[in-house]
Amino acid sequence: MKNPEGPLKGRIAVVTGGSRGVGKGVALSLGAAGAKVYVTGRTLNAGTSNWPGTVVETVQQIEELGGIGIAVRCDHGNDDEVRDVFARIESEEGRLDILVNNVFGAPDRMPTNVPFWELPEELWDQLLTVGLRSHYIASRCAAPLMVKQRSGLIVNTSSGGAVRYVFNVPFGVQKAGVDKLARDMSHDLRPFGVAAVSIWPGFVKSEKLLAQPNRLPPAQAKYILEHGESAHFAGRGVVALATDPHVMEKSGRVLLVAELAQEYGFTDIDGRTPVAPARA
Repeated sequence: MKNPEGPLKGRIAVVTGGSRGVGKGVALSLGAAGAKVYVTGRTLNAGTSNWPGTVVETVQQIEELGGIGIAVRCDHGNDDEVRDVFARIESEEGRLDILVNNVFGAPDRMPTNVPFWELPEELWDQLLTVGLRSHYIASRCAAPLMVKQRSGLIVNTSSGGAVRYVFNVPFGVQKAGVDKLARDMSHDLRPFGVAAVSIWPGFVKSEKLLAQPNRLPPAQAKYILEHGESAHFAGRGVVALATDPHVMEKSGRVLLVAELAQEYGFTDIDGRTPVAPARA
């Protein structure tokens, strides 16, 4: 099926962790805007994960929108598999325009308000390996392609957990690291016309929340289900950035999706413009 005639027609994108949630919403939005989207994740086939959604299903939905998607199985905790993804893109496309670092190795149930000395040590490795180190490795693989063409955009998905206590200590450190990674990458990439930013969606009505609302405290789950953002909202923010000829002015910054909506004039799929979360 042909790509739709959109503002990103001819662009090549990678979205990591695109089976569900924000990654899926971003992949769908990029595909609908005309980009050819490589979608990575560990789950290719339904029934092989504890959660709904696979990269194959994401690609099928991109195609239903008239776009082109490529499902790529990749464990982002395995550097060789990550390198293979970008080697394939270089071979097949010869370029890369957009990388969205979204993959996140969250446990099935996130420990909440547990003192750090009572947390399992493995949680630190889990959150910072697939969620911070994974972003660094993917960006390291993507950068040479973008530097060569002297253009490109790297987007890290993060959250307000970077600046205030959310869930637990390793979670907050991971989010703060993601934001700092974007800021410092921007320093190295700026001379080559490549932008790096971090975006904060608000509370997202994800498939995980819809499947198991009891994963969160009842009052918080109720608020998100009633007032939260769809995953597509962040996707529309990434499209706005990718089509902004002045995106280099934002390089190195933390950008709230709700603030991008106000600046660029897009809404969520229900027509609302959700309220931006606090920056501190």
